[in-house]
Amino acid sequence: MNMDPLGPATNLQQYALLRTILDSLETGALRYYLGGTSDIERQANFKYLKDKLTPIINHIWEKQKEDPCPDGYHNCDGYCVSYPCVG
Repeated sequence: MNMDPLGPATNLQQYALLRTILDSLETGALRYYLGGTSDIERQANFKYLKDKLTPIINHIWEKQKEDPCPDGYHNCDGYCVSYPCVG
């Protein structure tokens, strides 16, 4: 992934829309999961979100089996995050 600050200019409208999409995804996913009215429904909601989101996450991180996360990120159950794993 090219993160060169001298590379192509960032389209600020696309950047702002991407931030909006991600905010909506985060809030919506939490509402969807927490909106389950039983343990079974909540478990099904979790499975649905995990099954749908994991392939996207794997694609955008360009994961390699031998080194799944870039330097400075932590591999928490197969997900790259910028903070140490909890639990």
